Amino acid sequence: MNRDPRAAIEAARGLTPDEVLNQDLVDALASGTLVDAGAVAHDRAAVDEGVAILERLHADSPQRSDVAYCLANGLAAQADLGVTAYPKWYLETSDIRRRARRLYQLAGSEQSTPIEIRAQSYTNLGNSLLRAYRLVEAYDCYSKALKYDSTNGVALTGAVRILLRLARVGTGDSQVLLAVAARYLSKAKENPERIRELAGEQAYRKLSELLETNIPAGELPDLSDASEYQQFVAKRRLSLAPTIEGLDLTMSRWDSLRIHSITERIDTGSGVPPLFGMFNVLKSEYLSARYLAYSALNESIPESGKYSDTLDYARYGIKQALLTLAQRACLDLLNKVAVATSEYLRLPGSPSHILFTNRWFESRKSGAPLTWQPEIHAGISQGNTALIAISEVSGDIEAGGFLQQKRAMRNSSTHRFTILHDLGESPSRESRYIHHYSLDEFIEQLIETLQLTRAVLLYFVEMVSLNEHLTHEDGAFIGQLLVPDHDGIRGEDE
Repeated sequence: MNRDPRAAIEAARGLTPDEVLNQDLVDALASGTLVDAGAVAHDRAAVDEGVAILERLHADSPQRSDVAYCLANGLAAQADLGVTAYPKWYLETSDIRRRARRLYQLAGSEQSTPIEIRAQSYTNLGNSLLRAYRLVEAYDCYSKALKYDSTNGVALTGAVRILLRLARVGTGDSQVLLAVAARYLSKAKENPERIRELAGEQAYRKLSELLETNIPAGELPDLSDASEYQQFVAKRRLSLAPTIEGLDLTMSRWDSLRIHSITERIDTGSGVPPLFGMFNVLKSEYLSARYLAYSALNESIPESGKYSDTLDYARYGIKQALLTLAQRACLDLLNKVAVATSEYLRLPGSPSHILFTNRWFESRKSGAPLTWQPEIHAGISQGNTALIAISEVSGDIEAGGFLQQKRAMRNSSTHRFTILHDLGESPSRESRYIHHYSLDEFIEQLIETLQLTRAVLLYFVEMVSLNEHLTHEDGAFIGQLLVPDHDGIRGEDE
């Protein structure tokens, strides 16, 4: 396929059923070959042909995770072969990439999916997110893929590329970033053929230069003296700090992500820009949600309530309530990110009507093309790629997106009732006002929601930083006000 993809395409088209291969097997083999070879040969017609077969197979057997995975690959290939230039490509391929991410997530999360396909699903999901400048989420996906297959060279090198990029632009502690990157790269070098095996010759050639890179093996963060809470945060990558891995425990306040300064015209008005107060609230509410989750999962909480048992393995009490409170608090923060962005970029609209899901794009009628709001489009056109990241998250939390379950859980616990179960999720009696989840599933979704919210807050700070850089380049600013540390002003320094 890599040596002569066009011959592979023709061979796939010529496959017919026989005594060994029935029609379903022929379709599965042909579709995979048409997609993979078509992507290598940049043959959109072959990819489209393969996707059409996979669409039929998926419609016939929607529960088959292997078909979902292959269809996602086909959709991703269709998007990659789009010829529209930046930034319009993101609009024209938005729906197809969104659906591919959803299928990758379905294949990766299905317990019956073979381990290797689960790892590849999360790897390819990470690749899609990386293409959309969603570096934090992509890194989380690569990390998840490596839990299923620690030899996955595509996930390993994907994580390395993100760490090196962040180190290059000065986001976070470069020594820590390089130390983690060196660890991942060393693992990838142990078995470079895995890259060729998983992604093909073309991908291997693209990554060969990276495999030959010599990254100094610095020291990883020392967490030997970390508290249980700090270890909880570090292990799950939940710190609100620019460095994507580890904690800087030399700082008493190690959640160090912040907006350092904003430039404004001198006629804007006196006082500290409201954005600083807004981000303080965003940050403190995220840290509160994170601690609620930790407390519910790890601490002994006095329980004073006496409850009726519903005979369906349900769990009731303060701990369960804290879990649902933490999950919905995270999702509610996304709406505030949209409001803070509106303040900073001076976007139109009433604050009471701003939601994370309606801030970035124009209202879209059925069949109409997707378009960014004018001010968002202007920022993206000038190179503010963080706006692409944030706006694409908004699509993924809506119905049909791979993050939709997190929003559904938030809506359930906010507007109806959420009940968690030790065993299964079947109620003693059904009610349309109650949503039931297994405790393990809800906890997994909670941690992922914390990771998602952390990612969006990092993108928000990046958006401000990029916009400030662009403003400085244009020479449009007149005055600058530096804002001091709140803890210093309050005399709370340690």
